[in-house]
Amino acid sequence: MARKKGAKGRNTEPRNEPVRAEGLNLDFSAAPTISRFLRDNSFVRGLVGPVGSGKSYACAAEVFLRALAQEPSPRDNVRYTRCAVIRNTYPELRTTVLKTWGEIFPEDVFGNMRWSPPITHHIKLPAKDDIPGVDLEVIFLALDQPKDIRRLLSLELTFAWVSECRELPKAVIDGLTARVGRYPTKRDSGPTWRGVWMETNPCDSDHWFYHLAEQSTMDGPFAWRFWRQPGGITEAPAEDPASIEGGGKHWLVNSRAENLGNLPPGYYIQQLQGKKLDWVQCYAAGQYVYVSEGQPVWPEYSDTDMSIADLEPWPDLPIQIGMDFGLTPAAVFGQRLPNGRWQILSEVVAFDMGLQRFGTSIQSELAVRFPRHKNTLVWGDPAGLARDPIYERTAFDFLRTIGLRAQPTSTNDMKVRREAGAAPMTRRIPDDGKPGLLVDKRCARLRKALNGGFHFKRLNVSGETERFRDVPNKNIHSHVADAFGYLMLGGGEFRRLTVPSSIGQPTRQMAANLDFNVFG
Repeated sequence: MARKKGAKGRNTEPRNEPVRAEGLNLDFSAAPTISRFLRDNSFVRGLVGPVGSGKSYACAAEVFLRALAQEPSPRDNVRYTRCAVIRNTYPELRTTVLKTWGEIFPEDVFGNMRWSPPITHHIKLPAKDDIPGVDLEVIFLALDQPKDIRRLLSLELTFAWVSECRELPKAVIDGLTARVGRYPTKRDSGPTWRGVWMETNPCDSDHWFYHLAEQSTMDGPFAWRFWRQPGGITEAPAEDPASIEGGGKHWLVNSRAENLGNLPPGYYIQQLQGKKLDWVQCYAAGQYVYVSEGQPVWPEYSDTDMSIADLEPWPDLPIQIGMDFGLTPAAVFGQRLPNGRWQILSEVVAFDMGLQRFGTSIQSELAVRFPRHKNTLVWGDPAGLARDPIYERTAFDFLRTIGLRAQPTSTNDMKVRREAGAAPMTRRIPDDGKPGLLVDKRCARLRKALNGGFHFKRLNVSGETERFRDVPNKNIHSHVADAFGYLMLGGGEFRRLTVPSSIGQPTRQMAANLDFNVFG
């Protein structure tokens, strides 16, 4: 299916004209992208842009604009609508969405809000003469509690707004598409328009929003359409005297940036100081990039120094594979060279896949990428020694039945695996002075995990020193990172920490005595 494209592969002008609300300053003509976004009648719409670009303000205004566009009920000449506003947590709902909402629709003008969850603002404007009235019920929900998700999936809505949608799974959007268009009833004219709109700061290229916005094509009456605002800054040559350094690069304020008239002078320039490059690229330049939100498990990793294009396997050395089991399995393929260097050559990462299909994927990767390497060894989580309750065999037993020589590592202790992975990163090979770990640039998911995707979450505590959890955050990056850790541990790194016990189970020897500064 083809999607109509405009400049830079995005939508052309939408079909309808903008709706204006009397007594409210909801004119977005100075922000072209937002203006086109608001005039788009697509069933699902997405808006992405940098901080300060007016996304949340526009989406809040859209709630009221859509309520005004609703066909009035023939019973009492009132426009009936119901909207859900979604955020990932209640603290963020209160400090971001509700703050913006209150600035546009203050309680002393539009009526009191009910602040006990679910937070609700019921705006009622009576019909007057020939002017229809408005009955707009806005339900604010955060989805950090199971009861809130259940409540969401039982709502009868006209439309919905999802704020900072990159923080939520796509299943939430999918669920909302089944809840909108169910209010008002046909007795009150039925919904004139139904749909979902969402806004977000840029995400990384592995995110569902990126795939839908930048890679998929849609058409038809219920197509999903996406709009991207210009960045607040653009990259500039270092020699440009007007440029400002930020995150190791030089930038200029983007003349096409939106909402500048509502921002303080120098707003985007002030964002550059003391920030990492990924932060500047995401929040100020509006680029799709991964931003690490915690303490990397492997701060020793440097993608600049350790990622190499088109690494080739050594013909006479075996391929070793680190594997993480489960329904989100991952495998990392590498070799340990005679000089002590590890080179990571390939990765296979799957989602919602059982071991049988994943084993076939491993065999296919070996046949295509490494056809001459027959002596392959798989290292995996010792938890794979548990017998399946139905088939009564272990994961390692199954891998052996399909021709893969597989065995567990001596331990699955996270601290030991972390040190095993860090060991080659911290040594230099005398032959060429390069690091003891090199990763093929095609291993995009592993590189992202090592670069901070696999991290310790920051604790919400006060004090001068940042503190982090002592257990890594389980996310889409953790599985390939675990596979890398098993490869390093099974391949001989940090072997001095562990020895097998007399009954074949791992025993910690020295790990308790180590100083793990990375754990805060």
